[in-house]
Amino acid sequence: MDPAYPTSIDGVIDLVKQLYQPNNSPQRIVAIQNVLQQVQRSPEGWQLADSLLQDPDQNVQFMGALTFTIKLNSDWQTVPESEVTVLRDRLINWLVRLVAGGASQLAIMKMCSTLVVFFIRYPKSFQHPVKQLLLSLCANEARCDEAFDSAHGIGMLQALSDERQLALSWFSTTLVQEVGKIEVRNARSQEYHKTVHSESELVLELIQSMISMSGSAKLVGAGLLCFQAWVYYGLRASLDADLDYTHFKALTGDVINYLASEDHFGTACDVIIDIMAQSYSFLTHEDNAKLASIISSPWAAEHYQELISGEGGDDADQFGKLIVTYAEATVQQLAISLDTDRGRTMIDMMHGLLTVPGYPNVDDEISATTFEFWGSFADYISDNNNDSTEAWVQLAIREVERAIEAFWRKIRIPIGTEPSRWSKDQKDGFMTFRRDVGDFVEAAYAVVGTDLFRRFVDQVVESITGKNYQDVPWQDVEASLYCLNALSDTLGDDAVEDAGLEVLFGSQLFTLLAQFGDTTPLTARTSSVTVIGSYAAFFERHPALLPQALNFLFTCLSTSHLTTASSKSIASLCSSCRTSLTTEISAFLHQYTLFTATPGADDNTKERVLCAISYVVQALPTDEAKLEPIGALLGFVEGDAQRAIDLGFQGAMELGRDIAQSSLRSLTAIGKGLQSPDDVPIEIGSQEDLGVDTKSQFWTNGTGSAIQTRILSLIRSLCSAFPHDGEIVDAVCGVFKTGFTETIPGPFCFTPTIITAFLLSHSWRTEKILATACTFIGSHAIDNKIDIRADVLKLLQLVDDLCAHLGDPQNDPEIAQSIVDFLQKIVRCYPALLVKYEPVQNMERLFLFTLNSLGVREPLLKKSATAFWTSFLSIMGVDREVQEPVDTIVVGCGSTLAAKLMAALAGGCQRSEVDAFSEPLRKLVVRNPKVKAWLQGALDANTEIGSHVSSQDKRVFVEKVISLRGKRTTNQVGKDFWLKCRGTEFAYVS
Repeated sequence: MDPAYPTSIDGVIDLVKQLYQPNNSPQRIVAIQNVLQQVQRSPEGWQLADSLLQDPDQNVQFMGALTFTIKLNSDWQTVPESEVTVLRDRLINWLVRLVAGGASQLAIMKMCSTLVVFFIRYPKSFQHPVKQLLLSLCANEARCDEAFDSAHGIGMLQALSDERQLALSWFSTTLVQEVGKIEVRNARSQEYHKTVHSESELVLELIQSMISMSGSAKLVGAGLLCFQAWVYYGLRASLDADLDYTHFKALTGDVINYLASEDHFGTACDVIIDIMAQSYSFLTHEDNAKLASIISSPWAAEHYQELISGEGGDDADQFGKLIVTYAEATVQQLAISLDTDRGRTMIDMMHGLLTVPGYPNVDDEISATTFEFWGSFADYISDNNNDSTEAWVQLAIREVERAIEAFWRKIRIPIGTEPSRWSKDQKDGFMTFRRDVGDFVEAAYAVVGTDLFRRFVDQVVESITGKNYQDVPWQDVEASLYCLNALSDTLGDDAVEDAGLEVLFGSQLFTLLAQFGDTTPLTARTSSVTVIGSYAAFFERHPALLPQALNFLFTCLSTSHLTTASSKSIASLCSSCRTSLTTEISAFLHQYTLFTATPGADDNTKERVLCAISYVVQALPTDEAKLEPIGALLGFVEGDAQRAIDLGFQGAMELGRDIAQSSLRSLTAIGKGLQSPDDVPIEIGSQEDLGVDTKSQFWTNGTGSAIQTRILSLIRSLCSAFPHDGEIVDAVCGVFKTGFTETIPGPFCFTPTIITAFLLSHSWRTEKILATACTFIGSHAIDNKIDIRADVLKLLQLVDDLCAHLGDPQNDPEIAQSIVDFLQKIVRCYPALLVKYEPVQNMERLFLFTLNSLGVREPLLKKSATAFWTSFLSIMGVDREVQEPVDTIVVGCGSTLAAKLMAALAGGCQRSEVDAFSEPLRKLVVRNPKVKAWLQGALDANTEIGSHVSSQDKRVFVEKVISLRGKRTTNQVGKDFWLKCRGTEFAYVS
């Protein structure tokens, strides 16, 4: 039962206490919070806050401070100007009372954050927040109007009790954290940052007082956190607002000293790590020397041993982060000083961090933090390796090799039940670590060279040579194969590299895996499968090694956990080595038949393998030679399609539908595989008679037409068996699109008449049909070999009917966007069909539809509409029979278009849409001398523009736009005007 709305302060207090009762259900907590928020937001909320703060219960006091925060955020604009300073003093007095009364840290800190919210809302009424609060804490009441004597500031701080210093530090910390969230570059926000800067000297004195060695542990801890917040803010502000905070450097040495403090090590460590990560240059030379001395001290050695033994606690882990961050910050200096004691100590520490017991991101959290260092270390060597004879370079390369060896050991996947005990996050973390190692190995190759590659190859070959499969260290083999996979994109066709790959792929590795796969760790087989696909280009140069690799891959297809990886590698080999595999097509078809009978034959894998075989079929020298294998491939799909139809007739419609869709995706995969490869030059003979030569007739009217007949029959059968199934139609569109990209005829290159007929007969699937129509039109417009204007006109008539039926684009924005996208495609490819479309009133309806699309709420539709008009207004210098009607349409639509664009740029669109609406405006201004009158008239008639935008502002905007004559600067003018109309001068913050 939901709590009732309280009618008294006692009722509110009771609700607050109920909120913090143990064993509350989440639903109960939400219900109480909802009621409390209603009370807090009520007009009586200000008085409620006072009443709650008077209660001795810390949770009730916290709720009182929170109520003030809520009112400040929701009702701050309703506070009369004369009452603002009264409210400020009221809040300060409450903070002073809480501190003096020994209230809990929870309540005091919340009251501090409330005061910060007041400063954000009323900066001019709280111009010296830290100084004013210090005066008030000393006087035991609000004293914001007294002048602050900086000379007495130190004495005032020293006179404060620990509790009052803590409160002042909490306020100062929260102040700088919240101001740090405000965009520095905004002109209006500068007052916040200048105020904070003016308080920095006093805060520095406060921190110095708190972290003195005589301070209490609590005081020191709060002082360190305050220092961290101000330095973090200052580093950013010094860059963005040119505000100097270097005076805080005076305390960095004191903070470093606290690294040796058992009580404050963690906090001090956080602060130093933060500083080094943000700006190492903030540390002075003395700070750096002191830090280096501490890191190499016996105290550090003790912490380090605890860390690498795996027996250390949180402090040891924190020390590890300190070591890593320091190494990252000094990586260049470290790389060239490996022959010094300090450099040697530091690099050995970094290596030692890779020996921490456990698996990375499972029970070893430190090794994964070293990637940034080792990556920067290798990059620095690479950037300065012009003279490899320099001693430091050779020393540094050896350290990279050492690190790779350690990482290699870390990525070995445990065999047995160990991974099954890991949580999902731990498994993901370990796999992320492996990927990061792969990236590092790839980057390190530029430094170490082919020796690195040969080392991995030799490790694999040596591990399997002369051994029974059960004696092979499969963990080591898998780790090396994984690293070789990482290098695949880096290696070229270098003779040394090819020689190493010949050794690897010519070894007994794949024979062992094929013969004893079921008893070999799955991870080793997975990496073996992947490495073959990764080096497809090598097999293209060495086809003699293909049979063993492909036999192994097809063997792996029957293992459910390997089907995806093996099918991808098969596809990769068949794509790259297609010309070398044409004699194996029959074997491939046989292997596919065997595969489809296994449990691992899922839809995605079948599609991949069919595509792979099709790659090889495509490489056959003649169309006649392709007939039989294509027919065999179609036979597989036809069998699945018939099974889908039979299931549908038997009442199992869902299963039948799934198989039908899979069949069509398989057909699409075959079509993609038969496409001409991008890297093969295509010779096209002379194209007379509208681009139809004798070769093209092979698939449409010749012997190959039987293939197209079978494809169309399969499509029609499935569409008939599963009528009005949108996903079936989508899948068929995918089949047709495989032929759109072809520049020479093929079995999936259907005539425009067939394509158009299908699209028109399934127009109820509007968005997909129109998207496919756009691709269809665009593909024929590229080479213009075949005249499809009659087909395009039929599709345009379909769109005309859709516009008439839809009426307002806002009625169905998704379909409206498809319509506008289609019309834009017509403008770009066949503009004459649109501007001469008859009857004229229907043509006008199409243009009116695009104009109305400019004023809808949906951003994607607006973007499409602006793109349409940008394209249409770009039609210039074409044939007279097209240019004249285009110019007529511009005159007819000009004033309406101008009104739509001006409505958007006058604040009607979103900030992110201003560029999109500026583009057609740039095109419009150079099209007609009446444009200036159109724009001015549109702005003068716009009643939505606020009174703060004067007639002069509007005239100036129009003058600027016209004078720029379509230049890119128009976009910035549009942004400025949009900001003006929105009534704010704030820059956009993403």
